[in-house]
Amino acid sequence: MQTIGAGSLFRLALESLREPKRCLRIVLDIVITMPELLQITVLVASISTLMSIAFLYIEPVEVQAALSIISLNPIPLFLIQIAVFIVTAAIITFVGQLFHGVATFKEALTALIWMQFIMFGVSFAQLLLIMFIPALNSITAMITLLIFIHLTVSFIMEIHGFTNIFAVISGIVATFFGVAFVLAIILILLGFTPEAVQNV
Repeated sequence: MQTIGAGSLFRLALESLREPKRCLRIVLDIVITMPELLQITVLVASISTLMSIAFLYIEPVEVQAALSIISLNPIPLFLIQIAVFIVTAAIITFVGQLFHGVATFKEALTALIWMQFIMFGVSFAQLLLIMFIPALNSITAMITLLIFIHLTVSFIMEIHGFTNIFAVISGIVATFFGVAFVLAIILILLGFTPEAVQNV
């Protein structure tokens, strides 16, 4: 696998906030095999799981108590995150190609993993801020969400070769609600009605 230095990698991640498409193209041009990409996906899911637990410990005590199962047994969360990466990459590939996009599954997964790597830095900065200034929690959460949306739209446009940002945003929103609708139907068929969920 062709690699770049850690310093260059972090600088590229920072630069991605300003020029996400150009920086993603640099990442996509790195020669990497599918097995290597899957190994990186596992590593990123591991780091993401640890950061999720770290964020849990700064939540109010009642929230920590309700979600203590995550910190006591993080393996399900870890496996779910890997599944989310793979399924999301498949959806991005499939839906994009329906609208004549050119991305492959490997490119979509690479873009997702690179975006998650960038968001690690953003989330770490957010974590430090709210530890020292809890009142900024809502503001930092909003900024983090905007950065996530900005990267998502830019990366999808780059890997699929799309040029219409409004069409991409509309496609993302429609896909999100479509997937949510399908998942809701599956949960209902499995017996997870709203009443059942409330009684858990």
